[in-house]
Amino acid sequence: MAGFPRRTTQRSHVCACVFLARGSPEVSCFLGSYGSEHGAPELDAWEAKGGLLLLRGPKCAGKTTVLSRICESATESGMLSLLATGWLNEYNSPFGVMRQILDQLDAADGGGDLDDTADSSSAIAELGHDSSDLANERVYDRLLRATAKRPLLIAVDDINYVDSPSRRFLRFLARRLKGTCIRLAMAERTGHAVSYCDDLRTDVLRLPYTSVVRLWLLGRKQIARRITEHLPQLPASLPAPATKQLAGDIHDLTGGNPLLVDLLVRKWFTSAEPTRAAPIVDTDFHDSVRVMISDTDLPDIRRGAHALAVLDGLATQPRLARLLGIDTATAGRILGSLNDLGMLVGGCLRPEMRRALLQDESFTARGELHSRAAHVLFEDSLPLAQVVEQLTAAGRIAAPWDLPLVLGLVNRALKGGDTDMASRLLKLAKVSAVGPDERCAVEMLLLRTTWLTDPGLVGSLLPTLCRAARRGVLNATDLAFLVRVALWHGCAEFAAELMPLMREKSPQSPHPVEVGLAEALYSLWNGMPIDWETVELCSSSAADEPYGPGADVHSLLLGLRKIHDSMNGGNRAQVTFWAEQVLQGIRVQSSAVETLLFACSALDHMGSLPAARPWFTQLSEALEAYPSPLWKALVAVVQAKISFELGDLGSAHRLLETALAHKPWHEWGSKVVVIASLLVETLTEMGRPQEAAEVLDRPVPVAVYQRWDGLQYVNARGRYHLATGRLHAALADFETCRDMSAALRGEAPTIADRTDLMVAWRCGMAETYLALGDVARAREILQQQLKRLPSEEKPVHGITLRLIARTTRDEGRRLSLLKSSADVLERYGSRLQLAYTLTELAAAYRETSRLNLARTTSKRAQRMAEQCEARRLLDLVTADAQGAGRDKQPVDQHPELAELSSAERRVAVLAICGHTNREISGKLFITASTVEQHLTRIYRKLGVRHREDLLDKFSTVFMSRERSG
Repeated sequence: MAGFPRRTTQRSHVCACVFLARGSPEVSCFLGSYGSEHGAPELDAWEAKGGLLLLRGPKCAGKTTVLSRICESATESGMLSLLATGWLNEYNSPFGVMRQILDQLDAADGGGDLDDTADSSSAIAELGHDSSDLANERVYDRLLRATAKRPLLIAVDDINYVDSPSRRFLRFLARRLKGTCIRLAMAERTGHAVSYCDDLRTDVLRLPYTSVVRLWLLGRKQIARRITEHLPQLPASLPAPATKQLAGDIHDLTGGNPLLVDLLVRKWFTSAEPTRAAPIVDTDFHDSVRVMISDTDLPDIRRGAHALAVLDGLATQPRLARLLGIDTATAGRILGSLNDLGMLVGGCLRPEMRRALLQDESFTARGELHSRAAHVLFEDSLPLAQVVEQLTAAGRIAAPWDLPLVLGLVNRALKGGDTDMASRLLKLAKVSAVGPDERCAVEMLLLRTTWLTDPGLVGSLLPTLCRAARRGVLNATDLAFLVRVALWHGCAEFAAELMPLMREKSPQSPHPVEVGLAEALYSLWNGMPIDWETVELCSSSAADEPYGPGADVHSLLLGLRKIHDSMNGGNRAQVTFWAEQVLQGIRVQSSAVETLLFACSALDHMGSLPAARPWFTQLSEALEAYPSPLWKALVAVVQAKISFELGDLGSAHRLLETALAHKPWHEWGSKVVVIASLLVETLTEMGRPQEAAEVLDRPVPVAVYQRWDGLQYVNARGRYHLATGRLHAALADFETCRDMSAALRGEAPTIADRTDLMVAWRCGMAETYLALGDVARAREILQQQLKRLPSEEKPVHGITLRLIARTTRDEGRRLSLLKSSADVLERYGSRLQLAYTLTELAAAYRETSRLNLARTTSKRAQRMAEQCEARRLLDLVTADAQGAGRDKQPVDQHPELAELSSAERRVAVLAICGHTNREISGKLFITASTVEQHLTRIYRKLGVRHREDLLDKFSTVFMSRERSG
């Protein structure tokens, strides 16, 4: 330094220090030097003002990095830099920072003047017992003597924790920097609870030559600059838009926190795909977030962060204070500290940081905090969904909650139609219930709420509630509801056990309507007539009805009674009217599910089910927004039955598969025979007998053979045996149907009389006898069937007429019967049975030599069989069309053909091919008049009247002669 003016030396070295520091990538990013942001102007003014720099910012803002880099730059420029750090645990150690400064100064002058060393040691010793300005003056002189060789930079990090004697010396030094070669740079950590530098900061800020730099979190531009600095080292360059996108993603994840930014940039740079434009967030990132919070000395900062993670987007300063039980000012400091760390955006934790806190293994009080948060939100009258979300996250009902308060929320949810929310609350209440009675009440309400939407839960609740019923805990209304649930979910043994208990308590029931519904369902489910004397029909107010879907059943029973009276009176139109009225009033989220069963049963007994197809389509569309497997399965089965009756086999099979997907085979109980019978008949007609046999191999309850459902199942089995050529097995099945029908007629004459509309087992028996060659027996059975049919025409009429035609030898009567059968089936819309009739009608036309009509009818039958996806019928139609031949009479049996001349035969062939007289004249080069004369002679010689007769009787003969000639 000898030979340099003091001021000039100071300016040159300080300027070099500043510019080197600003040119450093680390410092430039932290200070935002690009674009003249934040600290750059203050660094420019540092030397001009006199050389005192104060850096302020949270720990994560990189103040230590900036301060270290400034020291490095100062050393590189020829200055002597001394770096000291204040520590919280050394705050009570006097002269701790001073000793660090003087020890570094002694180390730098180790080979120099020993007197200086002695002066330093004596100065420290004097400072130990004398803290007066005289002692500080001696240390100051020691520093000035050191600047005689080179300028001096003293840097002090974390002045928050500098001991008291050292703070006094720093104040002393700061006031005397002007005009010296000493520069002082200090860094203060903000956002912490403990800070002992208020007096030092106050004195420093009063000095006119103090430059204050506020260190901020990184912005998107600074993050992009840091990424760009690494790009030259990558094997492949990253496009500028991708760099900008990556910087934006990193900023969104970290909030510009330099420590987390460095972590993500390093992870990105060292990843297997360095050019990927997406940051890598892993456990290291989450651990860094948790460590960063733990390193903050603000009281309750960790609890506050966890509370914010629990509240998520609902956090406010007063709400956070109430949740943690602290004052509002402390809650504000917690929010401010977390915001300084870059963890908040819009007052909420950033998603990945929230995930890191929620997954913290040390967060053992999470359930308790969620429970308290739910109560805070409940007190603030926030939406019920947000309260329930917090309670669900808590996992159980705990203080400050109790069961009555939770049940009140359940009732609010049910009244609002939100059964899913109610079931979530009840599941928590079930886990937290105390005592068997309390648990039973919660389970009963949970069953009412979820029995349509959660079959698995129903299966677990039914046994425990049935045990409670045996103990006499449940009333008649609850027992009636258990009966309904047990029947619908295939637990018929529970229902049979509960019925006597319900009937015993029914006179005391506050809801006799629900008891009546259980009686009606139990009777219908078991194939018995409904005893209306035991079904109580009395009104009940909506306030008295239990909560849950299907609670209002009074209107259902009224409609059911009207249907029943109309059925007993044999008024089919009235039954259809009342049944459709019930169907139109169904609301899947509020109506009793028995509504559909009763209405469908009535329509099915009257043979009017296809007429209600539009209502089931609307129900199916309504169920798309309602997750009820039971409703969806039931509607799918009814739609499948309608599709089968109308001949849409493919749709019927798909709907049955859908029903079994929503409600498995074992959950249908005795009603599984309805699905089994439909599946067997559908698969049989689709030409898939092996799959139909697999369905028949599945076990069904033995009791079904005493009900009309079982009659339908045995009839389907007989149809399968008939289609596969097992005639004696088929006959045995149809005889079983005869015996079952007789037994049902003795128990329920009205229902049994209507089964001929649904299960035409006599037609199957007659068809079997025809296959066995016993035409007389088949004719007798069909005549009996015809006498029992009602006056209105239904598909069974068409089927019966078709089979009677097969027993008739008179060709004219046979054609008449088949045409009548086709008319009936076409009016009803049963395409499959119509295709069967058309197949036999085509055969009848061939036998009477009406080949043109036979060909047209056969094509129509084939087309309908393809539309129905009836592979079995399609094979029969194809085989008949190919094997029948156009004309069953050989050529030799037509001697009249010999009377035709060669010219007449040529005209006949063209006429049979469909050409007009003008076209024939053009082809044969004769006049149209000559063609007419030829046709007249042809008609006379062959004994026909017009072209249609010529086509029917002689088309095959002429065409074969033409091909052979």
